[in-house]
Amino acid sequence: MNNQLASQAYREIAAENATPVGLVILLYERLIQDIQNAASTIADKDMDARVAHLNHAFLILQQLQGTLNFDVGANVARQLDRFYDVMRAKLLEAQIRQSKDLLLEQARLAAEVKESWVEVEKKEASQAPAPAPLPVAAIPLPAEDEPAYSSAWNA
Repeated sequence: MNNQLASQAYREIAAENATPVGLVILLYERLIQDIQNAASTIADKDMDARVAHLNHAFLILQQLQGTLNFDVGANVARQLDRFYDVMRAKLLEAQIRQSKDLLLEQARLAAEVKESWVEVEKKEASQAPAPAPLPVAAIPLPAEDEPAYSSAWNA
């Protein structure tokens, strides 16, 4: 349980500090994890856990698909929209057929698309202007005849 709390806290901090593309990457990472977890439940015959993992994966797909901007990235948005539709259908098929292989194939495909988003994030980061230097507080320098430090300390 402690591991789960730490993992959740890490995800929350990562999400708070992520760029918009970084948020998409985090969603893909969780989508992949959910699909892989669903695949692992097939051998255990744990249908409740598999349904829970797949339901979460469907929610992530819905979020990803619902935030597509067809005005800005029309061609890419259409391709991703189709990808999400096909993935949803394949996940349903895998659930019905109880196919671990089909689930793992969807996780692999999602990982490929995630890597494309990682490349987009790297490209954006390399094109971003350098952050302004932080202001440095004015620290009075000792006079030339004073030692730079003193071993005597008074409270």
